[in-house]
Amino acid sequence: DLSSSRPTQPIVHTSKHRPLRVRASRRKMFPNFGRAPVSKCLCFLSAVGSLAAAFANRLDLFTLDLNNTFGKAQLWRLVSSNLVFSSPSGIFFGISLLYMFREFEKRFKSSKFAVCIVVISVLSSILQIVLLATQLTKKLAPGPYGIVFGLFTFFFSEIPPSVKGGIAFVPMTDKTFTYLFGLQLMFAEFPSSCWPSVCGLIAGVLYRSRMLPFRKISVPEGLKNFCSRNCTCFNASARRRRRRGAYHQVPENDPTMPQQLFGPPPAIPTAAPDPACVETLVSMGFDEERARSALARTHNNIEAAVGLLGSAW
Repeated sequence: DLSSSRPTQPIVHTSKHRPLRVRASRRKMFPNFGRAPVSKCLCFLSAVGSLAAAFANRLDLFTLDLNNTFGKAQLWRLVSSNLVFSSPSGIFFGISLLYMFREFEKRFKSSKFAVCIVVISVLSSILQIVLLATQLTKKLAPGPYGIVFGLFTFFFSEIPPSVKGGIAFVPMTDKTFTYLFGLQLMFAEFPSSCWPSVCGLIAGVLYRSRMLPFRKISVPEGLKNFCSRNCTCFNASARRRRRRGAYHQVPENDPTMPQQLFGPPPAIPTAAPDPACVETLVSMGFDEERARSALARTHNNIEAAVGLLGSAW
């Protein structure tokens, strides 16, 4: 009876010609965070911390001020002030932007992205302390404004607009709404939220500057090995055999490689990498040798090379 039969699960044959049963996928608590564990942790900590502080009515513990931070040795405020929002609009727009910018982690790898977040947070905190010390402002809104607007510098320079249009003679692109989200976040607690936003923009520009050595900072090998063994944050490949009960993921075909069924593997046509394209990929944080290989395989197509470098290749 076909109507009463249970649907069978797909069978995938491995290299040893042994059938391998692949379990059906389940919806995770944090969807679309593949290869972005740092962004997932940052969004989770910011959302949970902001809601907990709001319900407990203790937002004053997360603001950055010189008297409590250094006078009373409450140095933990240097970290908490970069995580917890103090307004509902800040929570919504800030978490939304952090979720959008998870794509940078997929491009630059988690280790490079984690260093970028830490450096931008430190630079932004130093600039905010200078503002308080010089009495240019007496209050700063808490929250990861510095991180969000530091990543806006990458969004502005490395993400080209792909769709152009306009509304009532006003030119618009697919990046317009992201900029509107940023403006709404900047003025969420005007004027106290504007200062850390500007500090984040300056921190992002300083990090991207080639005259300063911030981009050469990397995660220590000991910490990277520890994270790779315990939390799989800095693993080079996400396509690996997991424990029993998880997925046995099958590697996808590379669309840039010619396919054939029989005979020896075909030669992959390559092209000489364009120095300008190599420089563009290096400025985006990729290794020069891997960038040359990717450009050679994709015939100097930058978008295809970025996709290839961001994958497990």
